[in-house]
Amino acid sequence: MTQKREKSIVRKMKTAMAMGVSVIVLSACGQTEKPEETQANVTDGAVEISDKADEIQETQNVELADSANSNPAEGKEEGHPVTGKEDIFEENLTGEYEYLSDYGTGRLTIKQTPHGFDISDYESEASYRFLADASNVEIIEDNRIYIKYPEQISSDGEAVYGYYVLEYNADEIEVYYGKSSFEEVDFLYHATKKMDAGEDGYEYEGEYNSYDIDEPALEIKKNDDGTYQIQIDLFRLYLLDDGIGKETENGLEFTVTGPGSDENKMNGVITLEENIAIVTIFGQEWLDFAGLNEYRFYKTSDVPNIYDDSGDINADSETTAEELLDLFTNGSIYAVDSTDSTRTFYITDLNMNSEEWDSYSIGEKVDLDNDGENELVINGIYGGIYLDARDNKVYEFASGGGTALKLSYTCYNGAIWIMYSNRMNVGYEVYHMKKFEGADNLVAEMNFGEELVDPNNAESGMKYTWNGAIISYDEYTELCSKIFAAEVSTN
Repeated sequence: MTQKREKSIVRKMKTAMAMGVSVIVLSACGQTEKPEETQANVTDGAVEISDKADEIQETQNVELADSANSNPAEGKEEGHPVTGKEDIFEENLTGEYEYLSDYGTGRLTIKQTPHGFDISDYESEASYRFLADASNVEIIEDNRIYIKYPEQISSDGEAVYGYYVLEYNADEIEVYYGKSSFEEVDFLYHATKKMDAGEDGYEYEGEYNSYDIDEPALEIKKNDDGTYQIQIDLFRLYLLDDGIGKETENGLEFTVTGPGSDENKMNGVITLEENIAIVTIFGQEWLDFAGLNEYRFYKTSDVPNIYDDSGDINADSETTAEELLDLFTNGSIYAVDSTDSTRTFYITDLNMNSEEWDSYSIGEKVDLDNDGENELVINGIYGGIYLDARDNKVYEFASGGGTALKLSYTCYNGAIWIMYSNRMNVGYEVYHMKKFEGADNLVAEMNFGEELVDPNNAESGMKYTWNGAIISYDEYTELCSKIFAAEVSTN
């Protein structure tokens, strides 16, 4: 099969005289005309059709059946037996397909009828290539439909045929056409199945992944009133979680709360290119904040996963610790304060601007409480914040508390210990370490440090302690060498 990617071919019907036999052409209303009358109605464009396309089909089929002496097997080419027609329905091919024609958008339709099926090709609202039914199909095999369609019928019943091959895949059909046989056809056009909202879900609705991190980042859900809920997660930048949209001729236009106060409303639009959603956020304020205003996401599911603004996760869901921590970092849920369970905070409440001295940044995941599951390190001032996920929530596990409580962690005697350091005064260093087996299960603590014997006399010498007991300089040095060699700073 020759596959030339050419422009759509528009057949031109002409009257002719061949071997003394007058040719009768089917008119747009399905009736035969005298040759001289037909000649006047033929133009260089496609054949026009009336609103009674069904009558054309019916009349044409009757005439063809008569010309073939009511034997549909006659006139079929050898090598193409009439089989496989039930595949039209088994392959779920029925529906409307669209393609680009010389007149705009063409339509290829396949529909079931009481007598089988019809296959029609409309180049425009006023012209067609063929109006075929089951009697015109030679065979269906290897994902191809072979149609032998009469383009002209002479007065003695002889027909001039066009040969069409429809090669189908999932929701797509490529059409080929030839004038002499199925073996000599050229590519005509590529058609894509038109999906109904009620059949395959709403066009915009679904879950879309970010190209940057290959994780869900855009959620679109259609409400009962026709509006849409929209949540856009821009990784390590901002979560736009309260978007409300409405379909317009420009796409899915939406309003959402931007950075700053709840009064900062921004506008944008979502358009689709097949399974790719293009999100554009309008305004110079957003451009100054983010550096760009267009983002692309690819669809992974027709079912959106919308989170409400309470920060809670469904208690019946099976969200893993890793997933909970990721939900916190993308701004979908909050974390509970370690000292006050009534206080919560989102990642957007932290200063994530890396240019400032008191900023935070996403760190690594480490098993800080020795329970086999990782905690999340938020690097930052005074050692940042450590987060633990349990009981379907994220909790603040540890945090730095100023120069007197600088946070870090270390590995000592085969386990991870959380360490707080106080080095704020000359001649005074004190360290407090905690070992956990689960974030809510403290199993050991340790204190050690060095300080002047007389805080008021720099010449009084140093004393070294471990859990309240005085130890020698050598013992202290050996202890410190083990602890500080494995210490990890999380500033």
